Amino acid sequence: MTMPSPQPIRNLRAIVAMDPTGTVGAGGQLPWHLPEDLRLFRSLTLGHTIVVGRRTFDSIGGPLPGRDCWLLTRRELPVQFRESVRIFSGLDSLLPAIREASTERQLWVIGGAEVYRQLVPYCAEIVQTALRKSYAGDVRWQVPENFSRREILLNTKEFVTYRWRRNGIAEVETDPL
Repeated sequence: MTMPSPQPIRNLRAIVAMDPTGTVGAGGQLPWHLPEDLRLFRSLTLGHTIVVGRRTFDSIGGPLPGRDCWLLTRRELPVQFRESVRIFSGLDSLLPAIREASTERQLWVIGGAEVYRQLVPYCAEIVQTALRKSYAGDVRWQVPENFSRREILLNTKEFVTYRWRRNGIAEVETDPL
């Protein structure tokens, strides 16, 4: 018997870059460097809230400027970040906070793979950068089957970025590019 999908939260979206095999990471880092993709990531997430797991938080070196940072972790946070990061120990505390967040600001799930697995079932949209080249990596993830590709946001020789929307929900307000 299949469990029903959780109800999507309209202001919760995921953003992910992956190669054709589903690789999203290698040794705690991105195995690629694509400035155009990073600019798109910045333009979509700036002024909003990012929801991130501990390994991804460590790999980016801390909170990103111009964004509120919500960290999903069971570990203690270094002193220098305690004032600027909101910490959640699990979905039981994070999901109510996401539901209560202002709809004027988007909440962007930015990784890693375990956080995608836990939170994408609640997302209304996914912005996926699909790399054209394969990379060696040790962390993989795939866009779930209950999402449909809706539009191309950016198309370069190295990648194409798609907006996916969860099946069965009304149109959500999208970010202009």
